[in-house]
Amino acid sequence: MHQALILGKNDSVMENNERFGDLKQAFRAVTRDGSWWWKVLMGGPMLFIPLAFLIPMGFTMEVLRRAKKNPEKFVLPGFGFPLWGRYFKEGAVKLLIAFGTLLAPVLAWMGFTWAVALIFHFPGCERWQFFLKVLLPFASPVAFFLTIPFCAVSCCRYLDTGRIGPAFDYVTNIKIYRAGFLDFSIGAVVIMGMNAIAQTWLLPLMWGLFFSLCVGDCWFGPIYNEAARQVRREEAEAAAANGVEDGEPSSPGSES
Repeated sequence: MHQALILGKNDSVMENNERFGDLKQAFRAVTRDGSWWWKVLMGGPMLFIPLAFLIPMGFTMEVLRRAKKNPEKFVLPGFGFPLWGRYFKEGAVKLLIAFGTLLAPVLAWMGFTWAVALIFHFPGCERWQFFLKVLLPFASPVAFFLTIPFCAVSCCRYLDTGRIGPAFDYVTNIKIYRAGFLDFSIGAVVIMGMNAIAQTWLLPLMWGLFFSLCVGDCWFGPIYNEAARQVRREEAEAAAANGVEDGEPSSPGSES
């Protein structure tokens, strides 16, 4: 009864609780595969090998596609050698998308923080020291917190259409990102937190990074679907409202 009263007063509270439940499901979706540890063991080091890093990136794109298409029946993709060619191509697409939606914004933000270091000078502290030791530790998490989910939205837009153009439709992508901001942010925090834990425990970053990317994509796919539906619904309502204001009938049978 008490829970029902809470739902009646604030549905968003329950929705957020469900979101954390979905995040648990994302972990389970990855680890229910009996060979998940082998795939992580293989894919993690490849992220740090020139050109070969495109293969695990393509693998995570396939994870995102499956999580987006059918989250309830998600199965972790295979990582066998015959699939590497396809993963390599999709990894190249993901790298292109990431450059425009993650790497470039992060570099621009880092440039801004460097400009701040050039403007403000603290006695007894060189500008580069101020940048590396004071500004960068605070600025870089903010940049990745915003750009990681935005990059996922852009990748989902590519998967929706099979074309690279919608991935760089920043206006629409920002609308979708804003519609699911809270849930996307949870995923970003999880990815960043898992990598921080991997470093704290002195575990190799490569495995923590690859595993967190797989879990994050399992999370981002369904969230994108909901956010995109919300944006389409709002746009349809706005179009209908504009039609009424312009004197158009709201439906074929609205005029007598």
